[in-house]
Amino acid sequence: MNKVKPEVKITLDKERTLKLDLNAMVAFEDATGKSLFGFKANNISSKDIRALLWSCLIRDDKALTLEQVGELVTFDNMGLISEKIQEIFDASMPEGKEDDTPLPESLPTG
Repeated sequence: MNKVKPEVKITLDKERTLKLDLNAMVAFEDATGKSLFGFKANNISSKDIRALLWSCLIRDDKALTLEQVGELVTFDNMGLISEKIQEIFDASMPEGKEDDTPLPESLPTG
């Protein structure tokens, strides 16, 4: 994976590309009021998951809304989405200290 321009492919309604650049981080902040820097995995909500997925997708589809992204997420694909979000997060963020908390291995299921 290219660390300068990290991208992760994911198949939702169609094949899409997750990109976590500064614009995506700002979009996430605007949508949630939270920063991805110092983000705590044990305090992630459904809104956070939707906003993070949305913010990583809008670079290629600017018309995509939070609600549309929410419709792409089901109990059946939450594991895949969690895996892909973790993958793009790991590829995009600077190397952390050993005590940094990663994003969760799996999304909450309800």
